[in-house]
Amino acid sequence: MPEKDHLGLTREELYSLVWAKPMTEVGQDFHVSDRAMAKVCARRQVPVPPRGYWAKKNAGKSVPKLPLPEFVVKPPKEMKAKVTPAQQAPDKRKVKSGFEERNQTIKKALKEFRKPLSEAIDYTVRIESWNCDYSFGLDSSYDPLHRDEGLAFLHESPFFEDRDLVLHGVLLAPAKLKDRKCEARLVRRAHLDEKAIEEDLHRYEESPPKRVGGFSKQDDSILVILAIPEDAFALAHQNAAAHKINFMTLQGEKLRYGRGDIYRYSLQEEQDE
Repeated sequence: MPEKDHLGLTREELYSLVWAKPMTEVGQDFHVSDRAMAKVCARRQVPVPPRGYWAKKNAGKSVPKLPLPEFVVKPPKEMKAKVTPAQQAPDKRKVKSGFEERNQTIKKALKEFRKPLSEAIDYTVRIESWNCDYSFGLDSSYDPLHRDEGLAFLHESPFFEDRDLVLHGVLLAPAKLKDRKCEARLVRRAHLDEKAIEEDLHRYEESPPKRVGGFSKQDDSILVILAIPEDAFALAHQNAAAHKINFMTLQGEKLRYGRGDIYRYSLQEEQDE
C-alpha cells in the first residue's frame, strides 16, 4: 500500500477504520505511526477511541462508540499586523541574575539535605570488643582529572592508607534487629578534619554531603562503615583501649533491601537514654 494512502481516505472511511481496530494497527497498514494517524483524525475532526477502550472491549465489557460529528469549518486566523521594534511593548519578564540562580540552587540542595535527616531513625549498639586493622597500597581510584561535584580530593593520591578502628557488638534497637551482631569500621578521612572542612566549605554549598557512612546486612550480622575525621581517630582509639566505648548510637535511614545510609553517629561510655 502506498505510503500516503491514508491521506486520501474520506472521513467516513477513516472513522470506520479507527473504530474497527487499535490505532497502532491502522498506522501499520499505511506504514505510518499511530501518532501520525491520530493527527490526521484530529485535523479531519474524526473522534477516536479513548484510552482503555480496546482493553475493556477485549474483556467483554460494553463500551460506547462516539458518533461521527458533522465537519465544522473553522474561520481562518486573522493576520496579525506587523509591529515595528519601536512599537513592541517592553518584555516585563524578570531576568534572573547569576546570584539569584545560585541562591535557588542552594535552597533546593538544602531542602534535599534536610529531608532525610528529619526522617532518620535510631540504631543502638552495645560494644563488646574492638581491634585495629591496617592496610597500605596503590589506590585504583587515583585520577587527577576526576571531577565529582567538587570532591576531587577523594582521588588526589595514588596511594591509600587505612587504619581502621573496628568495633564489635550487638544491636539493642530497633526491635526488628535486636540481638543481631554488628561490626562497625571507623575509617579515617583527612578531608573531614576541622581545618580541612573549613577550607573546603565552599565545595558543599551547592552540593551538601549526603552521608557519613552506611550499613548493610551480612547474613546474620550488620556491617557498618563510618567515616571519622583523622584528627579524631586517635581519641576514639584511646577511648576504645581504655574500655570507654561501650555503646554506639547511629542515626540513619530505614534499611531498604538490606542497605541504608548513616547521617550521624556517637560513641558513648554509657547508654544514651
